[in-house]
Amino acid sequence: MTAGPARIVCISALGALTALACSAGDARNLGSTKPSAAPGGPIAFEDGGAPGNAPGTVGAVTAGSACATAAAGATRPPAHLVFMYDRSFSMGFTIGGAGGMSVWDACKAGLTGFFASSSSAGLRASLAFFGRDDTLDSLTTCSASSYAKPDVAMTSLPNATAFSQAINATKPFTGTPTLPALQGAIAHAKAIKAKVGAHERVSVVLVTDGAPTGCTDNTLDAVHDAAAAAAALGIATYVVGIGTVQNMQTIASGGGTTAIQVSAASPSQVESDLEAALGQIGASALGCEFALPPPPAGQALDVNAVNVNYTPSGGAASTLLYSGDCSDGKGWRYDSVTAPTKILFCPAMCKTLEADRGGKMDVIFGCTTELPAGGAPPK
Repeated sequence: MTAGPARIVCISALGALTALACSAGDARNLGSTKPSAAPGGPIAFEDGGAPGNAPGTVGAVTAGSACATAAAGATRPPAHLVFMYDRSFSMGFTIGGAGGMSVWDACKAGLTGFFASSSSAGLRASLAFFGRDDTLDSLTTCSASSYAKPDVAMTSLPNATAFSQAINATKPFTGTPTLPALQGAIAHAKAIKAKVGAHERVSVVLVTDGAPTGCTDNTLDAVHDAAAAAAALGIATYVVGIGTVQNMQTIASGGGTTAIQVSAASPSQVESDLEAALGQIGASALGCEFALPPPPAGQALDVNAVNVNYTPSGGAASTLLYSGDCSDGKGWRYDSVTAPTKILFCPAMCKTLEADRGGKMDVIFGCTTELPAGGAPPK
């Protein structure tokens, strides 16, 4: 066989809130493959990437395959969520009449449950409340700058203490200055985005039980436009509406997302549905873009010798098929076949990964890429 370029194996544990980013410094040799090199050129393995896996031979490629040559540990860049949480008067209303639990307390349980949950690992979050001033001073309440500094700074999740302390120290009191609150949250999101890596997503999460009230130009259309301007910069806005609040999709569509409505039929439903909604948002914010690890120094990467294995919770591993046009919804593709930096999962597979918190993903380099019958290779 002719000499082929060197390849690596990347093995990663993956839950719904984990992903893939490998360091060449972790690479280790797996076998007795003998390298050779032309003067000044990249190293190549004499038996590298031996084929032997026919297109569609799902499950045939593993880290133990003879064609696998090296391995690298993997971690995922975090996603950053900027929470803006409504503390308007109506959040203090009771659920089910006098003597019942307030909307605020039911939401508090759902929020703190999400922030403390182990399933939030891989996320970072900050938290601010709106309106801002218990005196209802419009100069403070309606100022976007007053919302740009969060009550809880951006911190890694899970974190049971910081968020519960902040929520416990706050009570419902104000109107609903949604526009300046969102503008302040977006300003904070921009500041975070300027500091983090290019692969790290930053999003805003707006949780509210009412339409915008008070403050100049504080309308649904204006809030939509603010969210749309942020989305154009790569900052999504997620919206969770509590109870019967209407038209939250107007804001969410501007932010490039779909609003989630949480029923206020009972305190337990508010708590469970809100925690579930935030978990769904966290999974979406993380996305399905995986950083493609570089080969070890001096070695070349062959885009036609990459395979991705998925092991569902409690299930057996299978090799996903490369699908450059995502005609195979369970497949994967590169962001660029000429200069790839990411592995992207197709829509159906992405939904599977978001739902399967205990799943495991292995990315294997060195074996001929598995294709669906009739499928085209990367190049």
